[in-house]
Amino acid sequence: MPSAFGRKSSLLISGILCTVFLTGCAPTPGSPKSPLAFSHDTDAVPSATDRQNTDSLPLLLVPDVEAVAQSDEHRRIFTRHFEVPSVPEATRAQRELVKEVVDAFKATNVPDVSTGTFPAAELNVRSDLTAVSTQVLGIRVNTYESSGAGGATRYLTQWSEQGSPRAMGTRDLFGSDDDWADFKEFVVQAATIDPRVFNGSLMDLEDSWLDSVNFDRLGNALVEFDDNSLGTGSVGPLIVTVSAEQVSALLSDFGTLARTASTSPSPRIQLGLLQDSLAPGTGLPLAQEPGNPPSPRSIDCKTEKCVALTFDDGPGPKTGKLLDSLRDGKAPSTFFVTGPNAKLRPEILQRMVSEGHEIGNHTWNHRSFTSLSSAEIRSEIDRTNDVISQAVNQPAGLLRPPFGAHNSISDRLSSTPVILWDVDTLDWKHRNAEKVVDSAIKQTRPGSIVLLHDIHSSTVAAVPRILSGLQAKGYTFVTVTELMGSAGLEAGESYARGPQPAKPDNRKTGKAGR
Repeated sequence: MPSAFGRKSSLLISGILCTVFLTGCAPTPGSPKSPLAFSHDTDAVPSATDRQNTDSLPLLLVPDVEAVAQSDEHRRIFTRHFEVPSVPEATRAQRELVKEVVDAFKATNVPDVSTGTFPAAELNVRSDLTAVSTQVLGIRVNTYESSGAGGATRYLTQWSEQGSPRAMGTRDLFGSDDDWADFKEFVVQAATIDPRVFNGSLMDLEDSWLDSVNFDRLGNALVEFDDNSLGTGSVGPLIVTVSAEQVSALLSDFGTLARTASTSPSPRIQLGLLQDSLAPGTGLPLAQEPGNPPSPRSIDCKTEKCVALTFDDGPGPKTGKLLDSLRDGKAPSTFFVTGPNAKLRPEILQRMVSEGHEIGNHTWNHRSFTSLSSAEIRSEIDRTNDVISQAVNQPAGLLRPPFGAHNSISDRLSSTPVILWDVDTLDWKHRNAEKVVDSAIKQTRPGSIVLLHDIHSSTVAAVPRILSGLQAKGYTFVTVTELMGSAGLEAGESYARGPQPAKPDNRKTGKAGR
């Protein structure tokens, strides 16, 4: 399956053979061999509420699933894929796909030899569950890639059947070759009603263009085309709907199972146990009331050697262990969480608050702000704040832009202080506890904001030695808000470090770039 991305044609399709389908003999209802009666009225197009929620089914439906996040802060790469030990073929397909896409991106975006700087490019790969049952898993992968001048998203859905030695694709959803050909004709017919599709021909519709097909709650087949594949500006994705009536007779036995797993997802655990763990009517894990945070501390970082440890991209599978270390080391810290991980682990956010840590917003999809519209930036922030509020009864008071990429527009839209860093441990690059410890201790200065990632086991393993090493040098651990002290933090302003202990020639510090 991973090679499907490589096979996709990059050519724009000029359009559809409208005249072929709008003239000819009287049609037989439901026949793909004759024209159908399509209405161009907007009511003929399924509404968003009829379509599948592309925000993902709850991961709690698959108890052994692990969302694995990886990043390269310099190249602006962020990936999130699933690993499911009980469905090894799904794990293998996800790993292979991510590796293929990342390797290809790195091969075409190399650093400048003279300066060592990387091109203004970005890669974002994220997976969502679209179908779940004891027999079937459907995983939809969105891959956004930009080269600086512009970007586009590709869509792929990987299917897995319990016990099968391989991952499956769209073709496996359909029966005979004739069934597959009929489905493709239905896709072409349905595409004619979308004004974004250019007039022309889809006579040579390639199979790889149909590699993301899912089902909505009504059983309709939803075909997601890559951005710009059916016409310039068709961003978003462009979804072509083939009705449940048309598609039903064309499905293979596996395709029928897959559609049922999409329209009526069922947990891979006992239903009663799942229902006990979800909040009624939300689809979210059952949240407990967060404990009361400790009383505010009286710390003056203008007189004490303070350092703020910050952790991005979580909470991850090892964040609970990290919190144990921070509690033992009396080290309040700041966690910049991503929306999907916060949604998956609200109890970890509640523990953070009750143990005196601070929660910041690290957006939903970890996309570079400088490549997003104002509306997209607000959506990234607001969706994440909604999940944070659900867990701890208040939104995040700080924001860290993914990759540290920001500008005056994104700063203003943040509506909170924007927190950067002055110590990059490169934990995301080395994945080596010894190197992370060495980097954190050697680079930290009074007032430093240290960048770490709690999604990496090597980072979690490094933290106890970071704490003891910095404590031996006289440092006090504080949250970012405590670090800034009485000077405070202003919404829309960016900060890369806090104040240093006062000296005769001490200058005002804090705001990034000042």
